[in-house]
Amino acid sequence: FFFLVSIQSTMSSPAMQARAQELNVRMEGQARVVFDNVERNGLRRIAKNSYKCVVGCFDKAGSTGSSEALQACSQNCQIKYQQANAIVQQESHQFQNRLNRSMAECQDKARDMIQPGMENDPTKIARVEEQLLACMSKSVDQHIKLLAPMKQRIEAQLKKF
Repeated sequence: FFFLVSIQSTMSSPAMQARAQELNVRMEGQARVVFDNVERNGLRRIAKNSYKCVVGCFDKAGSTGSSEALQACSQNCQIKYQQANAIVQQESHQFQNRLNRSMAECQDKARDMIQPGMENDPTKIARVEEQLLACMSKSVDQHIKLLAPMKQRIEAQLKKF
């Protein structure tokens, strides 16, 4: 998740840029923990079973089986892993899209606060940036809370494989 990079570069001061980066690191770190856990405890098990199945295809085909039958068997073995991986990717993309929409809304609110001539007033710009960062921080907090239910949804679906 790299959701704040573009916002960060528009901040006027290094301190504001650092605060935006902290939010990015926090969100990315929390998301990484969840997705790493899903990969280790869900996807790996399914991948392992897929590979075992492929080995079984080679054992079954031996040295006399057709390459077409071997390929069909191998592809069939990989279907469950591909489906499971698609579920994780879909949840990840949906989460990222929601987060992006929330960040865009924060940017819109900040943009709406800017009046003509404000760009020359550092105090007013700092106030707008404070509001932007407050909105972004609230959004990050809300989205971090959404990670646990998302993980539970993914785990429930992966248990079916």
